[in-house]
Amino acid sequence: MGLYRAQILLEADQHLQLARRAQESGRSMSDLVRDIVDEYLTRESMGEALRRSLAALDDLTAMRRDIEREHGSLETSFLDGLLDGLREERDAEIAPC
Repeated sequence: MGLYRAQILLEADQHLQLARRAQESGRSMSDLVRDIVDEYLTRESMGEALRRSLAALDDLTAMRRDIEREHGSLETSFLDGLLDGLREERDAEIAPC
């Protein structure tokens, strides 16, 4: 993995805390900052995946209402089972490891 130089400005307290943690862990400040950025990007990616999944479930709910309006009520046990299965799959995909 290639590294790229990035210059950042920290507040004095941030710099002190980061330097202290780097010294305590025997790591460089750059290494700690890379880990912090990785954690942030991972968390944001998981949040976006969750938002997409929830939007898809909302779309399915809206589709169900439209179908029921046009064709009357569907057998709810089938649809409930289908939605429960989709929710379980979604939860398994977004669950923290």
